[in-house]
Amino acid sequence: MAVLLPTGKQAAPVSIGVKLPEELEKAILDVIHTAVHKTAQDIRHADKFPEYMNQRTAAKYLGTSPATLINWEKADIGFPTIYIEGSKHYCKTALDKWMAAQQK
Repeated sequence: MAVLLPTGKQAAPVSIGVKLPEELEKAILDVIHTAVHKTAQDIRHADKFPEYMNQRTAAKYLGTSPATLINWEKADIGFPTIYIEGSKHYCKTALDKWMAAQQK
């Protein structure tokens, strides 16, 4: 990270060495490894599905059943559904955003 001085010039980088207890260092590395592995799995999973999906495919993408999607739609909780000429579709990006919002 670059630090700017009040004069507008960039400050010289500073390196600080910190020795963590071996147990803590291992725990941090385990958390990082798990997060990277999960992110890679999520990316591979998402690439298997098209941007716009029918109900069955969207349910599979979300790891649920088509009946659950219908219940979420009826519950009026903002579940993202697209209707095109009477045909129901789901946008992968909108589903991801909606699911993330439900976790908060």
